[in-house]
Amino acid sequence: MDRGKYNIKAVAALVGLNPTTIRAWERRYQVLDPDRSESGHRIYSDSDVAKLRWIVDKQKEGLSVSKAIQLYEMPVSRTEPPLDYGVELREQLFEALTTFEERHAHDIMNKAFSMFSFDKVIQDIVGPLLHEIGSKWENGEITIAHEHFATAFLRARLSTLSLQMPINPFLPRILCVCAPEEEHELGLLFFTLYLRQSGFDVIFLGAGIPVSDLVTVTKQLVPRAVVLSCTISDHLSLLDEALVELRQAVPNVEIGLGGYAVEQLPEKYADHLLGTDDSSWKSWLSRLTPTTGV
Repeated sequence: MDRGKYNIKAVAALVGLNPTTIRAWERRYQVLDPDRSESGHRIYSDSDVAKLRWIVDKQKEGLSVSKAIQLYEMPVSRTEPPLDYGVELREQLFEALTTFEERHAHDIMNKAFSMFSFDKVIQDIVGPLLHEIGSKWENGEITIAHEHFATAFLRARLSTLSLQMPINPFLPRILCVCAPEEEHELGLLFFTLYLRQSGFDVIFLGAGIPVSDLVTVTKQLVPRAVVLSCTISDHLSLLDEALVELRQAVPNVEIGLGGYAVEQLPEKYADHLLGTDDSSWKSWLSRLTPTTGV
């Protein structure tokens, strides 16, 4: 089902009309029948946006609005599926980041947050973008410089957003860090945002933390859990060293593992694997407290 996801301001920006015109067309031509939010505001779907764009294009060709609507409603085959504008923005953001156009990337992010809910931006734009960047780096389609630039950009934007997310005082603290010598933060960054969005008190250390320092910081912060990410298999030996030292120094701390390298060894790391989707993450988080509520 093509459900509503855009407010009228977002639709106006997408199709090049002002909100007053859209409302007038709804009243005069019954061109759309948008859903309503809980507060009573109009919420439009991808199909609604595609229809308005089509009508606007026909207007530019010289048709009247009523004639364009009449033509649209004729029983003809429309094989093109409605475009998801989240995908369009994600593609634009990928292009901006991989051509090092930081200002343009900020403009695209600003546009995304003005058009969509926070959840949609994170789930449909940022999450898949992180995965795409990581995959293209692994396949040699982009360089480590591209990956680092994208990571730095997204980390800065998401860190700012995460500060606005309230912490649930009943949820435990979680420490997130890359495995020793592991430099790839993207997957861990996204999981950190997921935790913060769920209300957890999260401390993100990122990359470059030696085993001894990780143990020291864990003792100082006393988190309920430590999450380590390892993407490159060459770093697994240091990850194993970190696991041994953490178990000895802080035996009551739950340890979670993610990243491509550990996912390739499910039997070895079975007790700690986070998984790669929302359902798996919720299952792992349920270990921390019976009332996580995530």
